[in-house]
Amino acid sequence: MHRFPLSALGVCTTCVVLLVGCDSPVAPHQPAPPPPAQSSLSFEISGPSQIDAEGTVHWNAFAFGGSGSYQYRWDVTRQAGNQPTSTATGPRLTLLVAAGDGDVVVSLSVTSGNESKTQSFRVRNCIGGCPK
Repeated sequence: MHRFPLSALGVCTTCVVLLVGCDSPVAPHQPAPPPPAQSSLSFEISGPSQIDAEGTVHWNAFAFGGSGSYQYRWDVTRQAGNQPTSTATGPRLTLLVAAGDGDVVVSLSVTSGNESKTQSFRVRNCIGGCPK
């Protein structure tokens, strides 16, 4: 068997050792994480979009994001009858609805810190029936 020197084969005779997973006395500098983004104020409303019987009806607001406590203002306008616009505060709206009230428009404004959002929606009054 013939042996050739490694240099004759074009093979590098200098070796480099790569240590993976070893602890180093000098740890790489990790940049500080960015500050959390301020969450934008938002809210959701649960409750009926149609009223089929006279009585008490409820809507609930669920606010999230913003920068602190939440203030709620509900404005209710009845489309018929002699009922004036009414307002309420807090995360829950309770409303007594009768057949003669017609449709109801509900508007909710939520404020947190210096941010405010408003959403309005119409609730069909189908007491006694609604056209299909």
